[in-house]
This record gives sequence, structure tokens and C-alpha cells, in this order.
Amino acid sequence: MFYVTFHGGSVSNAINNVHAYDVINGEPTCVTTAALQTPAKSPPLNELRDIVFGPGDRLYVINGYKDASQVLVYNGKPDADHTHAYLGIYADARVSDGVVHPFALAFDGSDRAYVSSQDSNVVTALQAPGGVVKRARTLPLASFLKAQKGKRFLDGTFVASSIGDLPASPRRAPSNLSRPAGLDVLFEAVPSKKNPKRRRVAHSVRDVVVCGTSLYVADEPGNTVKIYDLRNGKTQGQLQGQIADAQFLGAPVHLLAQGEHLYIGSSATDTVLRYHLGTGELRTVLSGVRTIAGMCFDNTGNFYVASREDRAIYHCGTDFSAPQPFISGLADNPEFLVYAASSASTLTSTT
Repeated sequence: MFYVTFHGGSVSNAINNVHAYDVINGEPTCVTTAALQTPAKSPPLNELRDIVFGPGDRLYVINGYKDASQVLVYNGKPDADHTHAYLGIYADARVSDGVVHPFALAFDGSDRAYVSSQDSNVVTALQAPGGVVKRARTLPLASFLKAQKGKRFLDGTFVASSIGDLPASPRRAPSNLSRPAGLDVLFEAVPSKKNPKRRRVAHSVRDVVVCGTSLYVADEPGNTVKIYDLRNGKTQGQLQGQIADAQFLGAPVHLLAQGEHLYIGSSATDTVLRYHLGTGELRTVLSGVRTIAGMCFDNTGNFYVASREDRAIYHCGTDFSAPQPFISGLADNPEFLVYAASSASTLTSTT
């Protein structure tokens, strides 16, 4: 089963739910346009982003709009009508002021979560309380950040912004952490009569992925993927290295871990890059897909990639041959793409 989230919002044709596709008679068929149940007790869905099958056989979904800023939890096993039952809120601004306009979510081997938020430009580390679904708690500040004397950071911060005092920051604005350890941020002007110098964040942190004992973070405005330390059983947060190439890697947004490789969607070059987690080799494996969004593999190793501009999903073989249309004519821009094998008793995801 393929799950797709979309840009959403309030504009015409916006999709504020998850579409689920199955492959029937060799062709992708939409089995539901509302894969997430929305009972009266659940928050309104708006600008959904990352979707992750995670701990407890649950489905975690980013409800990304800035007035929502939530990580929602659903039953990981769909009902007979291919929908997932709503269970509760995993994280929101009440957990940490850092959770503002969240984009992506990743879990490590101890079920700790790492949430990237665009408006605060930080990655927040969380630990679920276990058992019934209720809000997570923030993990202690990353030990690397604790060592920054005279600086303060938002609760649970694991990766900090290079500029702390952002327009969406709380009144007690956090400190910045200089680059390269701090994430880059770019602004755009949005002047008003009352404030002709008003601005907002235009480009900031995007996807996050855990591989082994490291967290990989897409620093879109910095044109790099940064690698942070997760070792010693506690959140260390120290920058270990960067994946950068001025010729091939620009504006990374989406990441995908598969086997011994990390796949990077390079939006500025319309390419997918493959980084070997062991050797550090970086090479282009796919090109020509405009405004690359979500990526995934199916259970036979075929590769799929979404294009926001084309409102389509492409696929190619295990050898990364020329991408061919898989799902076309989407009403909204696709954002995240997940493949989950649902025929077994448990769901598995390649993202």
C-alpha cells in the first residue's frame, strides 16, 4: 500500500488527508482518499507532512499547519475500509515551544522521536510515556548544547538554529548556535503597514532520518545534510559531519534510509543522490524529476519518487532506470510518500 500526504491548506483542490493506493491488476488504484479517520474528537487536519509507521504498531502523522503544529497518532492497522482510527496527540506546542510548523519525524532504536519544525528551525527530541496514547515529554537538552555556556535553548532541543530569535519564536527567544552545528535559515520579506520590516522564515530545516547512532538532518538553505551524534544512550547532539557537494547537492528536502545507503532529494538540481553510510561515497542515481518530494522503495526494490511541480509520482526499477509515471494527475502537490506492506500481521515501512 502506498500512502501520500499533500501540501493541503485552504486553497482550491487542497487535500488535507492521506490518499492510500493499492496495486490492483498491475495498476495503482486509490482505495481511499481519507485514510485518516477524523471523528469529532480529533483535531482538524491541515497541511499534513510526514507519515511514519512507528512504535506500538501505530501510525504517526505530522499535522503541519502553524495553527495546529501537532504530531497525531493513529492505529497502524487499517480498518476494512482502509482507514486508520485516530488515537490521540503525540506532540504539539504544549510539549515544547520548538514544535512550530513541524515537517518531519524519525524514531531511533529506543523509540525516542526527533521532530523537525520549520518555523523554529530546530529538531526537538521526545520520549513517549508508553502505554496509552498521550503527549510525549521532551528529552533533556542535548548534552552538546548544555555545554554552550551562557546560552539557552527551547525544551528538548537536539539540533539548534543558527539564528535563535525567529519570528515564530516564543517571547523568551532561544539562543542561536553558530554554523555549521546550527542549522541555516533564510527569510523573505512580508511587510505590513504596521511593520514594514516584517519577515518570515522562507527556508529552514526539513527532513530527518535516523541511521544507526546518527541523526541525518536536511539543512535546505545550507545545501547540506548534517549528521549529529546519538551515541552513549543519551542525546549528544554534536555535529559529526556534513554531506555537501556544491556541484550536485542543493536545497535538500527529503531523505530516505534504505540498507547501507541514504537517498537525498536535491530540489535545486532535480536529482536524487545516494550516499553510502559506510564509505561516504556520494553519487547521482536519478535525474529529471522536478521539485522532488517523498521517496520510497516497495518490497521488491523498485524506487518511487514524488514530484510536487508535476503533481505526480514516478517509479523506476531497482537499477534506477529512467523514471516512468506511476500516479499522475494528482489534485494537490504530493509531499511525503510511504510504502507499507499491509498483508502481513504487522505493517512495515521503508521510510
